[in-house]
Amino acid sequence: MASASPTSSASYSSRVRMLTSPDGTRLWAESSGNASKPPIVFIHGLSCTALGWDKQFADADLQRNFHIVRYEMRGHGRSGKPVEEKHYASARIAEDFKTVCDAFGLVRPFMVGWSLGGCITVDVVTAYGADYISGIIYVGGSILALHYHPPCKHPLMDELWPVISSLTSDDMSTGAEAFVDSCVKQPLPFDVKLLWMGGFIMQPRAARYWSIRRTQDHTVWEATVRRVPVLIVQGKEDVHCLYENMIGIARRIYDDVAVTLMDGVGHSPHFENAAETNRCIGEWAKRVVDRYQGGGKSWQRAKL
Repeated sequence: MASASPTSSASYSSRVRMLTSPDGTRLWAESSGNASKPPIVFIHGLSCTALGWDKQFADADLQRNFHIVRYEMRGHGRSGKPVEEKHYASARIAEDFKTVCDAFGLVRPFMVGWSLGGCITVDVVTAYGADYISGIIYVGGSILALHYHPPCKHPLMDELWPVISSLTSDDMSTGAEAFVDSCVKQPLPFDVKLLWMGGFIMQPRAARYWSIRRTQDHTVWEATVRRVPVLIVQGKEDVHCLYENMIGIARRIYDDVAVTLMDGVGHSPHFENAAETNRCIGEWAKRVVDRYQGGGKSWQRAKL
């Protein structure tokens, strides 16, 4: 597997915060990189944690050229884990994202969504409008919207769902291992596998269920995001997503869709081929910024 660029931790310090969303849910978040540069917010996938973005947060070019932020969605990792459906309403999910942006002074961030993390764009745009963000990067079989998950879902996920949502402990451990194994083409190093399984196991079953089965209205997003630029970074060996379907839907909804397909890569391009994924994200985001500024518009950022 490709490694990330050398770390720049000597130049850019990390700030970890425990934040509180308006409904009282606690959110773990981390900021790094250059706070004077355009912001990018990385959002992990179902039953995962922000540790999945370690290779992006160790990348010298991303650190130097962007203000990079990651957080753990409610129901996941070090964030609060409510188990009732009402806590997974679209407005609550959008408020979490805004809470992170406000805490670190982010204005018009780029959103990077891995798998389930991709659909958070729908919640944010519905609540705050398409101008709230500067662009979207869908990584690794991203779910464009929960409405579009069924036509893009790989058949393997139908086999896995009864196990990963089971109430029995034996099913849960088996499901965790099968789920994590399915996220990559080549077997994970054992220590990484245990780390990813840990994120799965620490999540309450109800939090997993409502994270993927919650109600989400896609209509406002679909009607208003046409001009938002999009990058799709996708592995050709993904067994979570029928990516041809996903790309086709994205091109119907968005006017400007760039696509990078990776041979021999599964559901996790940001881990399996981190160096290329990081390069694609950085170069694409800089082009979008240059085009935006070249149009006579200012790139404003709130002061911390």
